Amino acid sequence: MTGDAILFVEDEGLIALHLTELLQASGYLVPGPTYPAEMVLSEFGKTTVPDLVLMHIALAGKTDRTETARHIRQQFPLMPLIFVTAYSPERTIDRMRDIAPDGVITKPFHDSDLPAMITKALAGQTA
Repeated sequence: MTGDAILFVEDEGLIALHLTELLQASGYLVPGPTYPAEMVLSEFGKTTVPDLVLMHIALAGKTDRTETARHIRQQFPLMPLIFVTAYSPERTIDRMRDIAPDGVITKPFHDSDLPAMITKALAGQTA
């Protein structure tokens, strides 16, 4: 067990369940439930400040998740941040790059890809 806590933002229940199982099987702690993007900033750090944030960038939803990630980056500039995306228009990709994430992983991905990227990000190696 690594003991590192991973907060991930994912609104789809089945994907959230799969990510929780994948992260826990890889030895990561998943503190609390996954939050919709609307709640991330208000809940962030109330109980435990995570070691890494895994943020799904979706086209749907009323909250701009790149803006949520930007706020996290401003409050916690050294915290690793990885984006997960299935498809994003070029404008969104450019906005993600402006935030300087420690990695971007595209769905679908192999279950071994995500833990490898998280390990690199936690070690300070931008992917």
